[in-house]
Amino acid sequence: MTWIDAVARRFARRRLARMRAHAHDPMPPQQQLLQRITAAMARTQFGREHDLGRVRSLADLRRAVPLGDYAARKPWWERARAGEQNVFWPGLVRHWALSSGTTSGEKFLPVSDATIASQKRGGFDALVPHLVDPRASLFGGKLLFLGGSTALRRHGSVWLGDNTGIMARHVPRLMRRWHAPDRFIRDLTAWEHKVAAAAAQTAAADLRMLAGVPSWIVLFGEAVLAHCRTQGRSVANLGEVWPNLQLFVHGGVTFAPYAERVQTLLGRPLRMVDTYSASEGGMLAVQDDAALPAMLPLLDRGAVFEFVPAEELGKPDARRLFAHEVEPGVDYAVAVTTDAGIVSYLIGDLVRFVSTNPLRLLFAGRVAHTLNAFGEHVSGGELERAIAAAARATAASVEEFAVATDYPVPGEPMGCHCYYVQFHRAPGEPQAFARELDRVLQDGNEDYATHRSYGLRPPVVEAVPAGTFLELLRRRGKVGGQHKVPRVLDDRWRADLLALCAPA
Repeated sequence: MTWIDAVARRFARRRLARMRAHAHDPMPPQQQLLQRITAAMARTQFGREHDLGRVRSLADLRRAVPLGDYAARKPWWERARAGEQNVFWPGLVRHWALSSGTTSGEKFLPVSDATIASQKRGGFDALVPHLVDPRASLFGGKLLFLGGSTALRRHGSVWLGDNTGIMARHVPRLMRRWHAPDRFIRDLTAWEHKVAAAAAQTAAADLRMLAGVPSWIVLFGEAVLAHCRTQGRSVANLGEVWPNLQLFVHGGVTFAPYAERVQTLLGRPLRMVDTYSASEGGMLAVQDDAALPAMLPLLDRGAVFEFVPAEELGKPDARRLFAHEVEPGVDYAVAVTTDAGIVSYLIGDLVRFVSTNPLRLLFAGRVAHTLNAFGEHVSGGELERAIAAAARATAASVEEFAVATDYPVPGEPMGCHCYYVQFHRAPGEPQAFARELDRVLQDGNEDYATHRSYGLRPPVVEAVPAGTFLELLRRRGKVGGQHKVPRVLDDRWRADLLALCAPA
């Protein structure tokens, strides 16, 4: 153990205790954070128009500012991105995170200096559950973060780039000696070149931690093994490449569909920490207990949370609940108010609380990636958990999947869901996979079960060739970084997928 491991452990113990205490009593830290944010915004143009100087409580926020999406906030943000100061946050907002979703065009989200500081602290929170372990020794080797390019684009007086790239440029000076890959590789914008270069550079390093989106970490890990074999190293898994590897921090998607593939690739057990983050608010929640899949929301960092029941989303009288008002077992759309001047902004995510004392949540998918063509209300998180359960039940291994809707047509009065699945190991009986998937969804979702009883045919599962989804993302210009395969395909995505699978 190094001296910095010992120091980090002391800080981590105190921080973990605070995170858990807040999860038992969420209102005070959220209210204090709200007061700091609205006090900072009070003299801005947005703050004066919405009378934020009078916002003292969570209830005041509900009265002062309506919920809004990107279209509602865009006019304010475009003025600030053009260089205007004091629009919604004091001074000039110098950094803007480019978020290019699967269901919308480019979005530019403000990242203030205060947000950068909050996200640094949130990054430490992701390591806290491991650092409290007396056996933890991260700082004797390298820590790998696989994120977006740190090469930002100048736009007048501001800088544009991937949020993970912005944060990688602001790694604390003390941490840079442990950061991998090096600055040159982090600057690369061509993702596949970046992965290959990072694999070659780190294959001989003493790597202690991996962090990134599971799907991209799998591709990176396979590139590392391929590089080692070209160098004459006989390695079967990453545990043999990096014998001191002890932590995998992941997020961005539900981990369950990737769990078996990741564990096989690693070759041995190690601590895994699930996280929930967003470009709009940085690190939002962290898994604190390895035995529990749910995460503690970070209630005192940079984001004040509001939760809207998914079934009420879009209604003028939709309830806006704060962290101390939520109930377990309900899917909520997430809105945040942050120290970047983002206020009551719907970020497009769904979460579900598994407990309220303490607060613990699961990522339940994207609002836009909900199956609801017939009123079945199946979230992306439910799809991912059902796919994982079907894989376990049929001894299959899934690399990627997506779902599309077949609507009723003349001669077929009922629609169905069509699953396109890229298997690493196909099930022995494909129909058993579809039956188990259907059963799990019916057991966990009353709306889906009801529609399956009278208006929805059994799901169809179509296996697609290896590499299909990577090529689909490549053709869409969405390879790497925080890009993920959309769980629910619209007509254009589906057409592209089918074109890839068509016989030559």
